[in-house]
Amino acid sequence: MIFTRIFHLHFLFIFFIFNNILSQEINNNTISIESLMKGDINFNIIDINTFKPKGLTNKEPYNFFDFNFQVDDSDVLDITNKTNLVSPTWEIRQSFNEGSSSTSEYQNDFNLGFLETDSNYIIIKCRDHEYIDGDRIRLMINGSIIYSNITLSSNFYIVDIDLKDGYNNIEFIALNEGEASPNTAQLVVYDEFGKLLSNKKWLISTGYKATLGVYKK
Repeated sequence: MIFTRIFHLHFLFIFFIFNNILSQEINNNTISIESLMKGDINFNIIDINTFKPKGLTNKEPYNFFDFNFQVDDSDVLDITNKTNLVSPTWEIRQSFNEGSSSTSEYQNDFNLGFLETDSNYIIIKCRDHEYIDGDRIRLMINGSIIYSNITLSSNFYIVDIDLKDGYNNIEFIALNEGEASPNTAQLVVYDEFGKLLSNKKWLISTGYKATLGVYKK
């Protein structure tokens, strides 16, 4: 019984001694942190390697536009003033002999020239090269009527004419003068091979003729 009490006393003594030692070790290792909100901390004593980065964000802003509008009286445009520019005038006129007040100079037969060819036939293209006013012609060869009434337009009227050996007389007789005097036409002649033989124009009054001589060799 006595032994048990002695054992308990020793155990309690050892426990108190160990607890005291442990408390001192904990108190010695305690860190005290003060609040930064007190404002009494001197940051100058803190050595921090700080740097200011250089880049686009540190450049001064560049003003592309000047919003301080200042209007100079000399720059004011008055749209009510008349322009000093000369207005262009366009005057395009095609000169025509047809419709002339004097028709006496066209009251004659017209010679379209003389041709020589080895071709068996010729190709005649005829059109009105001035006003398209309803000019009409009659085509004759060696005294015979080939086409009695041809109305000329802006497009070529095409005729093939067989040639006899020797001389061939081709006549274009003006049947009218259309709405404007005189009778006008362009005559283009090719041989059977497509070679250009002639390109002529006539201006004649009603009843007169334009004559082309063709000699077949």
